[in-house]
Amino acid sequence: MTDNTCQRCGACCRLIALSTIHMPPAYKRYLLNHGLKEDLGFILIPHECQHLIEVPVPGDYNAIPAMEFACDIHESPDRPQVCRKFHGQKRIGPWNVYVPPGCAFNKKE
Repeated sequence: MTDNTCQRCGACCRLIALSTIHMPPAYKRYLLNHGLKEDLGFILIPHECQHLIEVPVPGDYNAIPAMEFACDIHESPDRPQVCRKFHGQKRIGPWNVYVPPGCAFNKKE
């Protein structure tokens, strides 16, 4: 997708992504040997954001309702800075940011 509209899939809110750029090889090996996955230069730690909520998608009420996700504090000043600044870019200031595959913001370089 290239329309740069958030799909509200919640994929970016379900992980803590640790960059492996400066990670010692022994530490990376340890994490991978303990069941964590690596993708695009990040170690992915499952950890769903406490503010991620599931909401029904308006539509056919005779079927099982489809669900999408929303941030419960999206308009709040308490929303973390990294969330406010994330627009699919791979860097925010000095930090490398994980952009999940399939994310509408994932731009091909």
